[in-house]
Amino acid sequence: MECRIYTESLTALMDGELPDEEAGTIRAHLLVCRSCDAEYRSLFYSYELIGKAQLIDSQPAAWSLIESRIRTPKENRSFIRSLLFPNFWLPVTAIAALVLFTSFLFLFVPSDNRSVALQQVLKNYVQERDREFSTKGVQNNQGVGTVRTVHYNPFRDASPVPKGNPFKAE
Repeated sequence: MECRIYTESLTALMDGELPDEEAGTIRAHLLVCRSCDAEYRSLFYSYELIGKAQLIDSQPAAWSLIESRIRTPKENRSFIRSLLFPNFWLPVTAIAALVLFTSFLFLFVPSDNRSVALQQVLKNYVQERDREFSTKGVQNNQGVGTVRTVHYNPFRDASPVPKGNPFKAE
């Protein structure tokens, strides 16, 4: 906990911003604490590297060229060159994608014929869901009769008592 106080003041020590008394206290701590001393040496090495760095001095002609390119207005491009310019194709591509998206959207919207077929499928599903019995006509040697079959319908399970725990691991 004490080291944190000293490590926060290392850059101020290197810059000479601390009073002599506080700088002496930090230097005394650096003699005792190896981790703080290692951090101080690392910071000192970084300061040396930054001090040795040389700035690149560019030629005066380069700066005048850059300034002239900034200050000159853009030239008007020809029609052919503007067609080949990539910023022209970006909105064109976006509009084409939007047109394709809307056409596919209207292609998959059900028409009247499809909605009638969908209604028929739903009607058959509801009839099958609500079906409890089916009867078949049977003919044998003794005459004609009917056979009534009871179908289990999970939608119409009237039993209030659960039939076992489906979540129980057995």
